[in-house]
Amino acid sequence: MKLKFNADGKFKILLFGDIHEHTDYQTNPKFKDMHKLMNAALDEFKPDLCVLLGDNCNTNIYPENPVFFKKMLSDVVEPITRRNIPVAAILGNHEHDHGHEDEIVDVYKELGIIMRNDAPAEVTGNANFKELIYSSDGEKPVFCLWFIDSNNCFEDRSVSHYDYVHPDQIEWFEKECEKLKEMNSGKPMPSFVFQHTPVPEEYELLRKAHFWELPVAVRGYNTKKDTFYVGKKGTKDYVGEGPCSPDVNSGQFASWKKVGGILGAFFGHDHLNDFSGFYDGIFMAQHKTAGFRAYTDGCRSCVRLVTIDEKNPEKFEHQLKRFKQFGLKSESLGPIFRTLSDRQSFWLHILGYTAAGIGGAAVLGLIIKKLIEVFGG
Repeated sequence: MKLKFNADGKFKILLFGDIHEHTDYQTNPKFKDMHKLMNAALDEFKPDLCVLLGDNCNTNIYPENPVFFKKMLSDVVEPITRRNIPVAAILGNHEHDHGHEDEIVDVYKELGIIMRNDAPAEVTGNANFKELIYSSDGEKPVFCLWFIDSNNCFEDRSVSHYDYVHPDQIEWFEKECEKLKEMNSGKPMPSFVFQHTPVPEEYELLRKAHFWELPVAVRGYNTKKDTFYVGKKGTKDYVGEGPCSPDVNSGQFASWKKVGGILGAFFGHDHLNDFSGFYDGIFMAQHKTAGFRAYTDGCRSCVRLVTIDEKNPEKFEHQLKRFKQFGLKSESLGPIFRTLSDRQSFWLHILGYTAAGIGGAAVLGLIIKKLIEVFGG
C-alpha cells in the first residue's frame, strides 16, 4: 500500500495515544466512550492515515488466547478499517510486558495494520520501521514517517526506570537516513518520528515552577522527582504530569539534529500530557490517552490531527481536540468526573480524606467521600 499526498497537496495524520484496551471491552462502557471519540474524530477530520502510539491493547491475554487478542485488536481499530483508512501502530512499553513481541507484531500485520521490523534481527527492538509518503502524482517519495520501538523498562532501575532507544537503533536509523538522502537529491528527506516513550529533551519544553505556581505545577519523574515544572513560554496545551522519559540520554535527539530533516516527533506514554512545542528547531508533541482505561483526565481524552503540505512540509499544521470538544457525553464517567481534570479530582480526594481526619470536620469529609463514590464514576 503506497501512501501519497492528495491532489490538493495535503496529507492528514490522526494520532491516538495509549488506548490500553482490556479484555472486558465487549461489555465495558469505557470501550464505547473510546469508540465515540474515534468515530467523531474520523468523521470530522477524514484523515489519510491513523497512528496508534503504543500501549494499544492489553497483551497479557496473548500467550493463553492469541485468537481473542486478535479479535480485541481488530475491534479496537474497526472504526478506522471500516472506513478503509490506513492505520499504523508502534509498540508501547506494555506490549513488551509479557514477551511474544514478534508474534504480536505478526498479529498487527495479519489485520492489515502497518507494523513490521525493518531493522536487522540483532538490532534492539521488535518494530523499527519507516513508511514513505509519495508525491501527489505517485512518482517519488517526498516525506518519511519513522516508527521507532522505544522498548520497555531499563534493566537497572536504579539508573533509569524506562529504557531508551539504543545506540544500535540509532545507527540503523542514521544509515537509513543516508539512503533517503540519495533518493532526495542529496538532501535530508523531511520526516516525522513516532515512538511511545518521549526523549529526555521533552523537559526542555518545561521550566522549574516558582513557589506560587506549585498548585498548578507537576512533579518531575524519577530522578527529577524533587523538581516541580510548568510549561515554558511557547509550550502549548496541558502539562498534566512529569514526562516519563528515560533517565539515560542515549543521544537520539542529537541524532535527529545530525541527520537533518526531522521536523517533528510525537509520543504517547504519558496519559495526562498533551503539551507541545519546539526545542532546537524540532517540534515535539505529547499525546494523552485517547481512551478511558488507564489513569485518565476526565473527558479530556484527545486526538491530534497533523496536516502536511507537500510543497511546504516545514509548515505543517496540527490541531488538538478533546472528547468534550466534540460535544460527546461519557457513559463511563459520572457527573463529577466528566467535568474535573485528573489534577482536580486528585485534590478533591485529598480534601475529602484530609477533612475526614481532622476533628470537627469528619462529617464534611464523609460527605465529600460519599459524593465521590456516588458521582465519581
